[in-house]
Amino acid sequence: MLTSTIASYMMPQVIVMETIPLLVNGKIDRQSLLKSYENNNGNGSCNHGKAELDYSNIPDKKIEAARALFETVASVLGNSIRSRISIASNFYELGGNSLNSVYTVTKLQDQGFLIGVSEFISCNTLGDVLNKMRGEYYEEDPILAHGKQQDGRRRYVAQMLQDSHRTRVTDMITTSFYQKADLERWLMPDIRAEDYTELMDSMWEPLLEKNLSFVVQTQQGETVGVALNFDANDEPPVEINSKLEIVFTFLEHLECPIRENRLPQGKGQVLHGLMMATHSSMSPQQNVEVIHFMEEEMLRIARKGGFAGVFTTNTSPLTQQLGTDIYEYQTLLDYQVNNYVAPDGTKPFSEAPNWQRAICSWRLV
Repeated sequence: MLTSTIASYMMPQVIVMETIPLLVNGKIDRQSLLKSYENNNGNGSCNHGKAELDYSNIPDKKIEAARALFETVASVLGNSIRSRISIASNFYELGGNSLNSVYTVTKLQDQGFLIGVSEFISCNTLGDVLNKMRGEYYEEDPILAHGKQQDGRRRYVAQMLQDSHRTRVTDMITTSFYQKADLERWLMPDIRAEDYTELMDSMWEPLLEKNLSFVVQTQQGETVGVALNFDANDEPPVEINSKLEIVFTFLEHLECPIRENRLPQGKGQVLHGLMMATHSSMSPQQNVEVIHFMEEEMLRIARKGGFAGVFTTNTSPLTQQLGTDIYEYQTLLDYQVNNYVAPDGTKPFSEAPNWQRAICSWRLV
């Protein structure tokens, strides 16, 4: 039974369709399938009329906040909701995931109810979420109060990249990008796991020398995340002898005009967030926590180093949403990846759906 081997929030759904949309060449029309799923799933629209909302055992003084919470959860999850919504419900068991947990937090904030991303994902039940929600008058910024345990200590600490981290970091980069990367998957099977090892081998010494990258560790010393950064105006040349060159050429195609024409010039001005990865053992909740921590740490490093700001290109919907809705990055370019034409005239990402974007962002510090 699947229930004995995977968590409840990972249970697949069965969606019955009368017909499968096809392209003129007979292949499955994936974009039509995705659009159909978005429409049926609510896609964040007001779809809570179909969900059963149970307000039992909620004090009168919290009913307003509970209505905002339950209706927001129902709206975000849409038809993927797997059970009645109550204070005993677990967001991820209802059908939530890393991405829509961030979306839920931002929608609650839009309604004047504040709760940090890490606070939200650390809650076992919606009742716990309700108890941590604050009115917009609350003095503490919940976005900055992330990654803390109940005793106030931080769950995670940052450590600047060291040679002793090499094996673990290479494993995290390889696993994250080979198995889950948003761009590389369109180049399969031409991308190999070994390509990432070779990439890290070529980058490792420059990363150590520049001393702008860091790992994230738990209080027990386990390394669970890594952020690789360079000075955008002092990046060393990296030799790539694999199909990963297509990805880096694409990113350079997007970023180079922005760096040259729209960002501060000179060394020590622009911190470039190159790659982030988390360990494969992280749950969806922990994954958001660690990424959230890394985003905060990168801003701290930029401030400490006297940089004017942070520049990054995000292809992951999760980091895109964190950057835009939580950290208020300025979008400098929103690019539809299947439009890219490589120098050899090919379109390597032509099969990517129209909604897949690469977003170049900038944030002053």
